[in-house]
Amino acid sequence: MKVYLSDAAKLTDGDLPRFLDALPPKRRACAERYKNPIDRAASAVGFLLVAKALRDADPSVSPSDWAIGEHGKPRLPGSDLHFSLSHADGLCAAVTSLRPIGLDVERIRPLRRALLPRFCTPAEIASCENDPDLAVKIWTRREARAKENGRGIGQKLTELSTEGVTSLRVDLGLRSFWLSYTASEAPELFLIEPEELFS
Repeated sequence: MKVYLSDAAKLTDGDLPRFLDALPPKRRACAERYKNPIDRAASAVGFLLVAKALRDADPSVSPSDWAIGEHGKPRLPGSDLHFSLSHADGLCAAVTSLRPIGLDVERIRPLRRALLPRFCTPAEIASCENDPDLAVKIWTRREARAKENGRGIGQKLTELSTEGVTSLRVDLGLRSFWLSYTASEAPELFLIEPEELFS
């Protein structure tokens, strides 16, 4: 399994137009809805990153072949190839698989205690008291599972099993992230510079 990473936070305001111009019109409109420039850049880089992951897995696949499911999950109709993408605080992540897969990435930071019941069981909340980073890890594990089943975060996250979900800590300078995906195998990680997405 290959997990692709790219840091859109490296883009300057001057770089962004070229990345937006590389997107199909619907995807560009989606990226431009983000008010925060880092989120806008991550949306553009994330699309180009998953396009690279899909091309590497199957050169005949075009990102324009994507369809969006009922709850927003992207898919490739008529293909055995599944994929998932995520971005947070500039870090973009993408994965492909021959079975349904979900992936989520979140920056490690303190979370308000009031948020925890949305995605943590009472026992998990108690564990988070002693390990604040654990809350973000649990969040990514549950969201990865929600992306895998295609029903999104509108479902009751605390009822989703995290068994078989793998989590990796990714450190990028002063920023650290939890990356979780719904497979137990160790991935090959590919850190790709945003500029390389044009080659």
